[in-house]
Amino acid sequence: MHDFIIIGSGVGGSTVFKELNKKYPNKKILLIEKGDKPKYIAEGKNVQILYLNGLGGSSVYSVGNAIRVDLTPFGITNKSYNKIYDEIEQELNVNSVPLNFMDNYSKKLLESKDFKRAPKFIDFKKCTRCGMCASRLCHAKWTPRDFLKQYKNSMILHNFEVLNIKKENELFFVEGFNSKNNKKMIFKGKTVIVSAGGVNSPRILSSILDNEHLGKNLFVDTFITVGGFLEGANLNKSVPMSVYRKYNGFLLSPHYSILLYDEIKKENKDIKNNDVFGLMIKIKDENNGVVGKDYVYKNITEKDEELLSKGFKEASNILLDIGVNRIYKTIPRGSHPSGTCAVGKVVNKDFETEIDGLFVCDASVFPESLGLPPILGIIAIGKKLANCLQ
Repeated sequence: MHDFIIIGSGVGGSTVFKELNKKYPNKKILLIEKGDKPKYIAEGKNVQILYLNGLGGSSVYSVGNAIRVDLTPFGITNKSYNKIYDEIEQELNVNSVPLNFMDNYSKKLLESKDFKRAPKFIDFKKCTRCGMCASRLCHAKWTPRDFLKQYKNSMILHNFEVLNIKKENELFFVEGFNSKNNKKMIFKGKTVIVSAGGVNSPRILSSILDNEHLGKNLFVDTFITVGGFLEGANLNKSVPMSVYRKYNGFLLSPHYSILLYDEIKKENKDIKNNDVFGLMIKIKDENNGVVGKDYVYKNITEKDEELLSKGFKEASNILLDIGVNRIYKTIPRGSHPSGTCAVGKVVNKDFETEIDGLFVCDASVFPESLGLPPILGIIAIGKKLANCLQ
């Protein structure tokens, strides 16, 4: 019997796990993770949606962005005096990217294009400027794994896929199987927190909730990368997204993309990785997507297309100004699946579903797109939920 069962080890689940262990050192806490080693998963029609299965979730391959986001529905704002964000930034040792960790063209954007230095949860004394934040585990960067330490009465179980959740006589029964030995198991708990992300949380919850909004309202912070040949750019050996600029509805930030490199290489076979410079256009997309049991669908709406076009025009002008003569772009993608268990539709402002004792804590509870990196916001709601649980 467990006092708390947490499903998912990403930012939300790992935060709740850590905070509950600190708050209740004598209670039994079980954290369940479907994967083990980080593995990219791509799903979706029209917009390719990316996330990770593995211990620590998608944020083990984040680029370290630590931007405060406004989560007013949960009583959390992005104001500079917000105590919860002050606490998180201190805990994660958030700092702005030093100039010597930027490529020369990102420095130019900082000097002349109203870009700002990005805050990061990276220890720059340990950072090697490998440019591999999004594809390799790194000891210089905070990840949710740093919260997944062994506590006295807690247990972390990975390679376990949850299939069903049931509730009988005030107890939850979490059923699934171990993918290593195909052994089925059932765990009993008093409280369950689902933190499996914007795609998998609604799939798990569909076994116990009959809610018309579950799995709907999906948004993914749709992005494309545009850029081209720029000799000696060395963006691939810089801290990713070291500077950024916010516009009305979208964000621009330097971004090396292998997909962009591949597009350029179709016409310029001799191009080298360090001669590619790109800008990410990340938009605040509409929440028109749907997650089903075995599918994800996210269309680009007319408004989304308008924002992407505005971003493309702005990014192209900047790229041409710094010396890129021919502009290429990638397919639309999204790496922040969110909204599928939205507050006011699937959960209340205290993160609880219509079933007492069943909570959700990840980006799926956000009601609308942030258009910004969500990690600090997810940690903030994790801390708030853990503080409320008994």
